[in-house]
Amino acid sequence: MPDGVQVRARPFAIALPQVKVAHIALVVIMTAAFLTRFARLETPREFYFDEIYFVRDSAQQIYHGDNKVWEFYGHENTHPPLSKLLIAGSLGVVGAADAIAPPLVPGEGGVDNSFAWRFPGALAGVGSVLFMYLLARRLFDSEIAGLAAAFLLTCEGLALAQSRIATPDTFVLFFVLGCVYFLVTQRFLFAGMFFGAGVATKWIAALAGVPIVLYLLWLLITRLREARTEGEAKWFEVALPSGLVSLYAGIALVLVGLLSRHPDQKPGLFDGLGLLDLLGWLLLVAGVLSVACALIAMFSQYSERRALVFSEQGRAHLEIVVAFGVFFMLLPGFVYFLTYVPMLLNHPSTQAMGDVGWTGLGQVVRQNRLAYDFHQSLRAPHPYSSTWDSWPIMARPVYFYAGDHNAKIYALGNPIIFWASLPALAFALWQGLAFVRARLQTSGALSIWGSIPQRSAALLFVVISYLGLWLPMGLTARVVFIYHYLPALGFAILALAFSIDWLWKREEPWGRYAAGGYLILVALTFAFFYPHLTAIPVANWLDKLYFPFDRGNLLDNDLFNWE
Repeated sequence: MPDGVQVRARPFAIALPQVKVAHIALVVIMTAAFLTRFARLETPREFYFDEIYFVRDSAQQIYHGDNKVWEFYGHENTHPPLSKLLIAGSLGVVGAADAIAPPLVPGEGGVDNSFAWRFPGALAGVGSVLFMYLLARRLFDSEIAGLAAAFLLTCEGLALAQSRIATPDTFVLFFVLGCVYFLVTQRFLFAGMFFGAGVATKWIAALAGVPIVLYLLWLLITRLREARTEGEAKWFEVALPSGLVSLYAGIALVLVGLLSRHPDQKPGLFDGLGLLDLLGWLLLVAGVLSVACALIAMFSQYSERRALVFSEQGRAHLEIVVAFGVFFMLLPGFVYFLTYVPMLLNHPSTQAMGDVGWTGLGQVVRQNRLAYDFHQSLRAPHPYSSTWDSWPIMARPVYFYAGDHNAKIYALGNPIIFWASLPALAFALWQGLAFVRARLQTSGALSIWGSIPQRSAALLFVVISYLGLWLPMGLTARVVFIYHYLPALGFAILALAFSIDWLWKREEPWGRYAAGGYLILVALTFAFFYPHLTAIPVANWLDKLYFPFDRGNLLDNDLFNWE
């Protein structure tokens, strides 16, 4: 450096991340979700409601490596094992911190730690709130909608009660919401893993196939619109994806037929075929022939031209159909099977597998047949069961627990959310069809025209997915409870979040007042019912306020029969 030359140091700039109000709001909501799910989670310290089956009769024995846990009778094997494996893992990992909740039996450690066996469910409850935010923001391209959806799920009483009890339903909601979020962001690998995990928790998660099929159809239609039309599609471009669809349908029917047979019947594919099996095999044969003919034609074209050329339309069909088979059939099936590996490695007892020499995959088949037979024949009445059509109005909550000093736990939804969700769904449907017109011609024909832009498609996706997760429950003959409505409720909350977003963004100031007032009412109602969602002791006068229409006696009207 020459003498006399002054050196000026340049200022060093540090780019700090910009913190938005929405980010702060999300942190506040997630903190509230965490605190409401985890605060006093160890209370009550004893088993309550179905924890006696999922924890005492299953997860604890899995934790101890007892092979008798896989015996169907006397243990909880009516549902796939993933939720019980998660609880057992929590007993070993989280249960080591006995300072959080001292064990029930001195010296037993984590296995009798109520905080430990409820920990994974509470974590899934918090994760559901996060997925709800991400999903609503993605579907409606709105930060307001995402925050509203997360806030509503945080303040939803049924979701809260289920996340604080060690049963599978909160895991189902978590996996379904995660599956749909990864689906609409086109991360099919994760979507398929979450779908398989959901079904491996409870079979009701298979209804998530409705939004999966809906989204893939929309994706296919979108790609076909963008594709260039260059002549007619070759016949094998139609035969190959059509054959694969026939194969998928045939596999599904054959699997259902395989499960519906007598539990002790050997798992032969061709033994005791019924009408469902025959239809499945017919579709399988048709699919194989269609795919084989298409592959032969493709091989012939390649031999002649040394190139395999697909039209853009044919490529779009094939990509979507193959993606469905790989990510939403093979991958979920593999995930489902993995959850039974602990059973296969633990040498189930003779009673668990029967006296017919079941081995390997046959053990998995028999366990699932026993579960299928159980659910098909479950007709025993329960005082807190309810019919599927009563769930949207929350006619019959479930009484989970009653302790000293009016400490109670109800699986009771937030009525402000439940009762507002139905008009919100109707509004979402109306908005989704806003660009569609229909007219009845003088000839009697119905003419429909118009368009469905992306925002309208998102609304129709929410409404149809809600119906697909709710209405099929009316077909089951087994006893059901309001918590079976939880996956559908997630989509009802999405419709509510859209309605709030619509109000908030109106030019008139009353829109924000209405949206904000509704959210405040939701929070106040949640705070009012919170003690009876989490077993907080309350005074007698406050306890009576929860049942204003009861006056100490059970009413015949189920709408107010919450005691």
